Parts: sequence; structure tokens; C-alpha cells
Amino acid sequence: MKRMANMVGAVLGTAALTAAAVTFSTGIAHADPGPVFFNAGSANCAILDDGTVGCDLGGPVPVQYSFLPVTVKMNKIVISQPWLPAHPSTDPGTPYTLPGGNPALADVKSGDGQWGPYVEYAGAKCEAGFHGSFTCSSKGRSWTWFAGVISA
Repeated sequence: MKRMANMVGAVLGTAALTAAAVTFSTGIAHADPGPVFFNAGSANCAILDDGTVGCDLGGPVPVQYSFLPVTVKMNKIVISQPWLPAHPSTDPGTPYTLPGGNPALADVKSGDGQWGPYVEYAGAKCEAGFHGSFTCSSKGRSWTWFAGVISA
């Protein structure tokens, strides 16, 4: 009987170690290299390994820059260089959208901030904000989408 209990204990111990190893290898949100895709409202976004963050906006959205007196409409916005403000993406198609759409921000979140979920990856951070706003920052640059206008 004691021998049977030892065998059962050994089997259960091995199963627990295996489960722990599987959890460790798959439970880290962004352990594998590659883009992190998510959506926030009508924006499908991705954060790339180099910290570039871009979003397919789902249609033309007015973007207001502090240094321009008028808005500029964009279908895609990206932060790709520290010396350049958030700007339109020239990539063809919808490069920040997975076939079938991106998972919700809450499904890939790194944590929860004061107003909602956020994702941090490769030095970039995108987060849900106050009253439905959405902000992304990377490389010392940022933009915020609120009330139908992006401020960059």
C-alpha cells in the first residue's frame, strides 16, 4: 500500500511540475517575439518588437497637431521614430490588423490603469483612458484619440 501511495505521489508530482512548466512557458503575456495586436474601438493596432506602434483607424480620422492650424485626416497612424511625431502610415493595406480582426485590448492587457486596461511592450504603451479616450506612446512621442479627433 505504501508503495502505491509513493507511486501516486510521484505521478502527481510530475504532473504538477509539467503543469507549472507549461504555465510558465505559455503564461507570460508577451514572451515570444513578434507584434502584439489588439483593438480599441474601431482602431486595430499593433506594437512591433522595435517599439513602433501603429493603428488602422477604420476610416479617415482628423488629426490635430499642436504646430498646425488645421487638422489632417488619416486612415492609419504610427509612431516609428523618436524625431518624428505620430504620422500617417504609408504601409499598404491594413498592416496593423490581423485577418479576422484583432483581439480586444482587455484580452492582451499587461495591466489595468486608472481608467482601464493597458498594454506595454517593447517600450511602447497603449491604454484606455478617461471617458473612452485611447492613448499610445512610444519613442518619446504620443497621441490621444478623444471625441473623434486625434491629438498628436
